Amino acid sequence: MVDDRQVRGHALVHRSARPLESRHPAFLVRHPTLSGWIWLAVAVVLLVVCEIWVENESAGVLVSLVGALPSLGATLLVLAQTPRTHLDFEESILGHFFARFFAVLGALILWIGSVVLGAAVAVQLAEDTGADPEKAWVEAFEIFGAVVPFIVAMLWAVLVFRCVGYIARLRGWAGVPERHRIPDQFFADLPRTRRVVVGLAHPSLLLVAGLLSIVVAMFAATEVGFSDIA
Repeated sequence: MVDDRQVRGHALVHRSARPLESRHPAFLVRHPTLSGWIWLAVAVVLLVVCEIWVENESAGVLVSLVGALPSLGATLLVLAQTPRTHLDFEESILGHFFARFFAVLGALILWIGSVVLGAAVAVQLAEDTGADPEKAWVEAFEIFGAVVPFIVAMLWAVLVFRCVGYIARLRGWAGVPERHRIPDQFFADLPRTRRVVVGLAHPSLLLVAGLLSIVVAMFAATEVGFSDIA
């Protein structure tokens, strides 16, 4: 796509990346997506080690996030340097309908879930604390602290899935895409850096790494939530 428009921070990003242009390992430049898969495989091995020998749940979460970091970082960089107009397209009536339908359905499910959860919390507080307001506030804060990890994990999942959708629309699913919507001026004078970043910003790699981190985060949130409530 030929487009000379630039987003904010374009010059700063290019100046920051220029010193790294000649420092990328040759294997990484030749096989950026494969390098991302190797990085993810190492993270999985470390995750298994943490699961066996490390009892702290935060270690597994940290390892899974580090495993997703290259693909997510590259994806965020591409998205940050791509004008929104590169995703403009004529949406069909059916696509518009389904997008709005699932948005409303998701909002309805979340609203019903929040109402049910609020009612359950109110009943639990009434049973545990009776007429003692101070004890009720303490337990309410404990429940809030137990719920926060789940909310953070859900927001992380939304971020990952949205990034996967956008980067797939921009560059497709090829390892080194020939047809894409990434701006031509994106690291135009830094071809090695451009190849590495675009290769690591692969939707399949981000999806698998993101799903791994989401699952680990959900399990860790469950452990934290149950331990706080107990």
